[in-house]
Amino acid sequence: MVNLFNLNTLELQSLVQYKEVLEEGKKFPKGFWLKESNMDGVKPVCKILTRYCLENIARIEPCDLPKYNLKQIKSILVRYKLFGMIQAVFKHDILAVIKNAYPEEFNKRELKEWMWSKHGIWQDDKAVIEAVQDMIYKEGIRRVEDIPLFDWKKRLLKHGIYNVLSRFNWSIYKLFNFVYPGRFHPADFKYKAKWVASESLENAYYCMKKAFKKNKYTKDDILMLGTADFRKLGLAGMLISLFDSSTLKAKEYYFYKTIDNSDNQKEISKEIKSLIEKKKDDQIRRRLKQVAAGKYIYNLHKNSTLYSYIKRHAKQRNMTIDEFVSSYGFVYKSARKDVPEISKDDVWRLRKQGLTYVEIARKLDSNPTTITAICNKYFGGDPLIPRPIEDYIMVQELMDKYHIDHKTIMKLVRQNGFENHTTIRFRYLKKSEIIPAIKKYIQESKQHQSMIKRYASRQEA
Repeated sequence: MVNLFNLNTLELQSLVQYKEVLEEGKKFPKGFWLKESNMDGVKPVCKILTRYCLENIARIEPCDLPKYNLKQIKSILVRYKLFGMIQAVFKHDILAVIKNAYPEEFNKRELKEWMWSKHGIWQDDKAVIEAVQDMIYKEGIRRVEDIPLFDWKKRLLKHGIYNVLSRFNWSIYKLFNFVYPGRFHPADFKYKAKWVASESLENAYYCMKKAFKKNKYTKDDILMLGTADFRKLGLAGMLISLFDSSTLKAKEYYFYKTIDNSDNQKEISKEIKSLIEKKKDDQIRRRLKQVAAGKYIYNLHKNSTLYSYIKRHAKQRNMTIDEFVSSYGFVYKSARKDVPEISKDDVWRLRKQGLTYVEIARKLDSNPTTITAICNKYFGGDPLIPRPIEDYIMVQELMDKYHIDHKTIMKLVRQNGFENHTTIRFRYLKKSEIIPAIKKYIQESKQHQSMIKRYASRQEA
């Protein structure tokens, strides 16, 4: 009940005018509702008059409101001369009238649920089914199986029937299970947090089974699934939350309904390894069949890509190419023997001895092109070229720049023990050693100075 002693001046003045309307049959002053009709938030005059009408006159306390529907409450307010307020301020929205009068009480669960359920129309089963099916039809959904793929909270709000969830404890799954009994599983709904609930493992099994069935996976297909495949199936969250991102644990639970059972995991790993080997064998057999003439395979050297592929797999199994091909039921006939594998260490050792690429190729039963390719691959060119190359200079460059002959330069190198790198085509000397020695030689050598003068005089003549 409204306590008159706790009211402020504005509220008391409003109540005085309201009592005159009730007792003397007067009308509210002109423009009485105008000010609050444009006001945002709680409207104090409407609030006190509504509360006085319901609590002091009709004897309805806030906790009793759920016993009435909105139509009944409206009739009470109209009977006690508040129709002008309903029309001018709230545009006939009775729920807004009640929320304005009791803003604090509507934060509590009881009145909140009553507000959403709107005077109990959702207790009618037919009304619920009709409203939901009409919403689905308007959304253009023609297959019941597609319903879980959408965000239904937004769509319920859009169609103005969000409050129907109050009957189903605000559960989307329970709502659609009521309308379409037995057609769905709680884990079907995309927007349900299904990996943190008590039934999360059951949900995981259901989701995996549904995804595998939809994609028509066999047991072998499931065993070969990787993390990326689970992500494509929309099961990445499940994998992270329940199985520590391990596809092995997920497969173990799917096949054996156990977690971290070492025997079951070993069995699955063994089957996966067997499948990988079988897949690899099928691929090799298919590639061999492409180049085979009947049961014979002739000179794989013509197909360098396939030859490298066969050679690599034969080496992994410690078999020759003949033996490897024979293990797949073919007979290998080659016009030349297999090229031996060349070690880069052998190339380096022979090159240090001063042998050319041609001589190295002859020693290793290969060819100069192959030796050059090995040097380019492992040494960045000739292995005897010093690094970094910017710190070195060739003899010809020194001759051109300082006008000194090859014999003299090499004499300085031998006398001083300078670095002397001999490659196939060039000789490299260290700049920081040879250049100062040449400059000193030019300054001190009378013979060199005389030769330069003699050459210059001939040029002038």
